[in-house]
Formats: sequence, structure tokens, C-alpha cells
Amino acid sequence: MLKSSLSVRLAVVAFAALLLGACASIPYARTYEPPGIALPADGSPERAELNAEVYDSVVRYVDKLFYKPEFGGVPFEQEAEARRAAAIAQSTSEGLHGDLSQLLDLLDDDHTVTLSPLQRLRYFEQLSGGSATGYGFTVTPRGDDRYVASVRPDSPAQAAGVLPGWRIESAGGQPVLLARPAILGRVDTLVFVDEAGDRHSRDLEGVSMPHRPRFASQRLEGDIAYIRFDDFDAERYRLYMAEFEAMADDPPAGLIIDLRTNGGGQLDVTGQMSAWLYSDRRDYAVIYGRFSNTRFFTLPAPKPYLGPVVMLIGPGSASAAELFAGVAQEKGRAIIVGQTSRGAVTGTRPIELADGGLLRVGTIVMTTPAGKQLEGVGVTPDIVVPDDWQAVREGRDPTLAAGIAAIEASMIEAAAGPAEVASAADGSDLP
Repeated sequence: MLKSSLSVRLAVVAFAALLLGACASIPYARTYEPPGIALPADGSPERAELNAEVYDSVVRYVDKLFYKPEFGGVPFEQEAEARRAAAIAQSTSEGLHGDLSQLLDLLDDDHTVTLSPLQRLRYFEQLSGGSATGYGFTVTPRGDDRYVASVRPDSPAQAAGVLPGWRIESAGGQPVLLARPAILGRVDTLVFVDEAGDRHSRDLEGVSMPHRPRFASQRLEGDIAYIRFDDFDAERYRLYMAEFEAMADDPPAGLIIDLRTNGGGQLDVTGQMSAWLYSDRRDYAVIYGRFSNTRFFTLPAPKPYLGPVVMLIGPGSASAAELFAGVAQEKGRAIIVGQTSRGAVTGTRPIELADGGLLRVGTIVMTTPAGKQLEGVGVTPDIVVPDDWQAVREGRDPTLAAGIAAIEASMIEAAAGPAEVASAADGSDLP
């Protein structure tokens, strides 16, 4: 395992102490696992009472912790008061959290959100692997829109003719961002819009299907190593480290790191993973918030990989994944291929809610070591690959193909050597 420098450990401890000292009464969540509490009946007086408790606690914690003390100029407290009665009157948990989502959207921070108990369960299932309930398709964001990214074989979505590239307009009569998660055995009507603007209504049943693994690796043709991981967490780091240790014994000609479905994770793990790409100590993040401004460093890995690297990104790359790619681009360590990332680069704290749901509050904003702001901007690729949904429907991956081409070009350049590259660049070898 990598070890942080003493200064970094002290910075982390000091930062944590400031947070705990200022917010000792806040019920921070240690896990996304649902607590399994009993909920009042929909539409009951007890439901309204619980709605009020949850709504008020969300407003209070955001007011206390959100990294922009003035809420970015949004009259958040006034809006919260104006919307309170309607939210409390919601007859269901999903209705309450839908209203809370619309309130928190005013802050324009992708990380500051609530999860209803059911949404929390689905998210926990996703993180835990195994099976989860869904309709049989995956989703990719484009701003506030959501598109079908892929369709699982032998799923309700495939049987109904749902295609990658269709925009999801609504589910169960609700806009996609407010829709209820799928429930096993329940049939919901989903409305999709294709590239021509035509609508397609499909009745899809919630079924249990195995998750795609959140880590994958292989050797591609041309001796190119490929690693995809969807989280910056301890489990993914363990697998990632094992891959790099194996590469030290059998170095590939190039490495592709796929971050297109990586939504982020832990800041310290982000630094540990980046360390395997450098031969020396590097800074990898600067954080700003109400309680601390800190620069983070990591020590080099025992046997880092120093060959050509390409990173694949897209709108599904968020938070730590954006920082990871942005820093590699800034330091000239990797070629970035794909589409601009999400632009959601804030650090959060998860907070338990009385109904078994979860609030996540953006408490810090992160920049690259050079101070580049990624929040609301994202990482712009060196090589842009536009959407090609027809290729996806045919089973091809244009972004991966572009990444392979970029790696092959880097391998040719590395094999040529500095003298030959310089000679070709200044034209001295021309007649």
C-alpha cells in the first residue's frame, strides 16, 4: 500500500477535526446501506410529520455546510420557506424527495442532492455489485438530460426495442430526474425521444439483473493494457494496484484508463491511484471550503508505469474522475480522449435522514494543482470523439478506437526517440 507523507496526514486530520468540531451533532452516514426503518403509510398524518422533519433537516444542514455560504447568490432560505408547505403535503416519500430535488437544483451543484429510501437502496445495490432492479438499460447524462447508453440482452428494454441514443423524457409520468426507481414486478411507462424527435412510449417491467462489474482489465491487441474502474474506493484501488504490480513484471507498450462511467469517490484514493503514473512525489489536488484550504500530495508508487497513457472520459465522468484526468492532462502525463466531463467536482458529506433517505451536501470544491477550476466546466479532451449512436448500436466503441489510435501514435513517437522526433518536427531530414 502507498503511504501519505506526514504533512498530508496532518492536513487530513486537521481538516477532519475542523469538520467534526463545527458539526458534531450532524448524523454523518458511514455507508450508503439503507437502515431499514419502518415508514408511515402514504398520505397519513404521520407521513406529513415525517416529511416536515426531513425537509427541515435538509434545509438546516445545507445552510450549515454548503461550501458557498451565500449559496452562489440564490435566495435559498426564502425558496425553502416558500416551498415547505407543498413538500410536507406530499403523500409519499418519493414525492417529498422530488420536491427536495427541485429545491436543491437551485444551488447548481450536482453533488448536493437527496436520495429517497428507495433511491438509496438502488444506489447501494449498484455499489455492492450483485443484482439490482431495473429495466435493462444503462444511462448516460448530457447536462440535465439522460440518454440510453446501452441495452442489456434478454431484458425488458431489449424486448421493447429501446435503442442506445434515445433520450429518456419521462418514467411513470414523471420527468426523468424526478422519476421513481424501478420496482421488481412493477410495470412503468417510459417515454423516449429518438434523434429525429419522435416519441416512443414503452411499458417496461422492473426486473432483477446482475450489475456490470465495476472494474475490468484486459490486454488489447498491440500489447495495450486496458483498465476500467467506476469508483475511487478501497476495493477498486486494491484491484488497480494489483494490475500495476502485474504490469511492472510484464510492461505493456501502452495503457488506456477508461473513466467514462466513473462517478468519483475518495480524494485520498484518487491520489494513490495517480501515484502509479509518476516516478516522483506529486501534488494532485487543492481543496477550498468553509473550514480549510489544503494542497494534497502523494508519494510515488514502488513500481509505477511510465509508458504512454490515454484516458477515456465523457459526460459520465464526474468528481474525482475529472480531477484524475484533469491533473494527468495538466502534467502532460496522459492524452485525454472522448467528450467533456460532467463538471461536478465538489466534495460531499453524506448525512442520514429520518426517513431512511440520505442527503449529500457539497462541502468543498477541488481544483487541479495549477488552480484550474473544473466545477461547472469539466475536462476538455485533447481528442474529441462525438456521439455515434449508430456505431454503439452495431456494437462498436468509437471512443475506445480513438484511444487505441492515440496510444499507437504515442508508441511510435516514443520508439522514434527525441532526436528523430525533433528532426521530423523542424524538417531537417527533408531534402
